[in-house]
Order: sequence, then structure tokens, then C-alpha cells
Amino acid sequence: MSNQFTTDLIGLPSFQLSHWDKTTETDWVVTLTPNPASHLCPLCLKESTNHARPGYRLLRHRFIPSWGTVWVRVPVYRQRCHDCQITWTLEWDGIPYRGTATFAFRQMAVELCQKRDLLSVSKQLGICYTTLERWYYQLAPQLLAKPQDHLTPTMVCLDEFALQKGHKYGVNLMDAQSGHIWQVTEGRSREQVRQALMNWPFATPPQVVVTDLAPGMAETVRGVWKDATVVADKFHVIQLFSKSLEAARKRTRSRGTHRRGRHEQRLLHTSPDKLKPEEQEELKAWFAQDPHLERLYNALQHMRTVYAAQTEESGKEALQQWITEHLTSPTSAVRSIAKTI
Repeated sequence: MSNQFTTDLIGLPSFQLSHWDKTTETDWVVTLTPNPASHLCPLCLKESTNHARPGYRLLRHRFIPSWGTVWVRVPVYRQRCHDCQITWTLEWDGIPYRGTATFAFRQMAVELCQKRDLLSVSKQLGICYTTLERWYYQLAPQLLAKPQDHLTPTMVCLDEFALQKGHKYGVNLMDAQSGHIWQVTEGRSREQVRQALMNWPFATPPQVVVTDLAPGMAETVRGVWKDATVVADKFHVIQLFSKSLEAARKRTRSRGTHRRGRHEQRLLHTSPDKLKPEEQEELKAWFAQDPHLERLYNALQHMRTVYAAQTEESGKEALQQWITEHLTSPTSAVRSIAKTI
């Protein structure tokens, strides 16, 4: 039973288990013997003869966290055809022609990198970072999901990311429910975004597109997907208030220690119901000196009530009320945010 379990664990059909040994605290070596078989000459298709060689190869094959690394020792076979006068080395299923790791080990290493960074995986497996990086970029495309095997996403997120911060950017289309990225395009101009939308790998477009507040992004989406609903994501909407509040804070209280600045930031960005009574009194005294900051703060709290709406109808009504109320605000920062939204 133990021998059969180990054979199934190895999973190399061309070999049978000879014996296995524990070499170190974390390493196991399994010696494999090839199954009896006839090897034909690739030219004349006649049976060839084996040139026995004492050499063998030692390759990483499995990694089990509770055990360690399982190595396999496989012999090197050289075949000879006397009619064609050629000699060649046999290639086994699952064993690469060169290298120190089997295909199964490489596949397992790449799968570990799906939700972890390459550096931590390379340290855990005890392999070179550049080697793991090469395996990943060779095998990862084979693990990508195929659009024909999935239903068309109804809601996608369109966002930009930095390929080289400050120099090169790209845009991606991600399924908002599963988190799978279906489209990646280099560049973030309106024409490049339009090309990315036109290359959507599904036959039908999504119903909802969640995007940031970049200029022209909504118009570009509507130009390609006319029936799609464009939604501004909450993160970038709240970010408008965060940047304006920080600019107003620095304008009125530019001096002070770093610790004091962090305290003021927490007061402005925390919901009033989560502040202590003395912190609320501190905010009131601060707002009495700066009415523009108070209007900006109240606009943020009003927007949070919009996001707290439970139904689509109440949300639309609350948003329209927010825009109507703050579009004519005496504070320029509030008017700018209302126009952007």
C-alpha cells in the first residue's frame, strides 16, 4: 500500500519506483527505474539497442510543506541504431531534456505564484529567483482562463496602472465579481482605451463599467459600448474629498509636527460618530475659524449618506440632491467636486 501510494504521488507513468531515501531533514530522494519498452529508431523505425551508462540525473519533482522537497533520480539512457549509425538520448515523459526540475515541479511552482510574490515562493522552494521568474513567464500563459469557457461578465472595472511609474502606463478590464483580468493594453490615451474596449474578448459587451474619474474616460466607454452604464468607483470619488481636505488643512495649519498633522488628518477623514466628544469639540473650534473647510467636510459626510442608500431609486435621488445642493456652494473646492461628479 505504501509503495502504491508513493508511486501515485510521483505520477510519472514511464517509471516504476525502485526505492526512496531521506537524505536530509527536508529532502527525499526517490530512485526510479524505467518501465521495459522497445525504443524505435526515428529514421528507420527499427528496434534500437541500449547503451548502458552509469550516469543519472537528479531533479526536483514535488514540494510538500510537511515533508520538504521530493527529488527523483532517473537514469540516462542512450539508444543506438546500427543500421542508421545514429545515437540519441531518450526523453522521458515529464522529464525535461535539460534542467534540474521536472515539468510537474515547474507547474507547481508557477501555481504557487498566482496569489503570492515570486520572491517568497523562491525562498520557500529554495530555487533561484530568476529561474522561477523564467518558469513563470513561460508557463503562466497556459494557465490563463479562456473566454469561450466563461460567461460574459455583466460588470467590469476599467482602471489604469503603472508599467513604469511616471513613464509608462496601461489600462485593464477586470471582472468586478470574480476579480479576473480579461484585457490588458499598454497606454492610457483615449484612442488606446478605445482599442482596448474594441478588443474585448467576449461577443457581448458588459452591462456596467466601473471606472475612475479620468477626463474623457466615460465618453470613450459610451462611444464603444453605447448601452453600457458607466459608474464612478467609490474610491476615486472619496479621493476627491481627501485631496481637497488635505489641501485645505495645509493652507490653514501648515506648521506643526508630523504627529500633529496625522492627528488632524484622522479628525477630517473619520466619520463623526466614530470620534470622541473632545475630538468633535476640537473640530467645531477648527471649523469656526475656517468655514470653507467646514463646508468641504459636510459635503463629504453628505456623500457618505448617498453611498449608504439601500435601493437604486433612493441612491439616485440622494445623489441628485447632493449635486443640486453643492453645485452652487460658496466653496470653490466643493463646486469643483460637484461638477466632476
